[in-house]
Amino acid sequence: MPTPPTPYDDVPNFIVDRFDDHSKDELRAIATYAETLDGSLDVPDYIVQAFAIQDEETRTVVAIYANELATYLEELEDQADDDDEGEDLSPGRMGGAFFG
Repeated sequence: MPTPPTPYDDVPNFIVDRFDDHSKDELRAIATYAETLDGSLDVPDYIVQAFAIQDEETRTVVAIYANELATYLEELEDQADDDDEGEDLSPGRMGGAFFG
């Protein structure tokens, strides 16, 4: 089972808390924005506002953490897909459920 990444000390707590609400794709966009500050990227307003007052070092560790968290979510999805492949979905495997 994949282990969730630990946020770096320089990552503000409010960002760590809000990252739980984002998909892996959103986290990757946030990481790219942290590295480039490219205004054309679709990132939440709180990220734009937070990064406006953060130094480059803080933005870098936020980018690293966002990428690590996205990778973790991807690994969880892959594991769930692998677990689903082993299930026997044949008729008659409903654990004693009867209709009648």
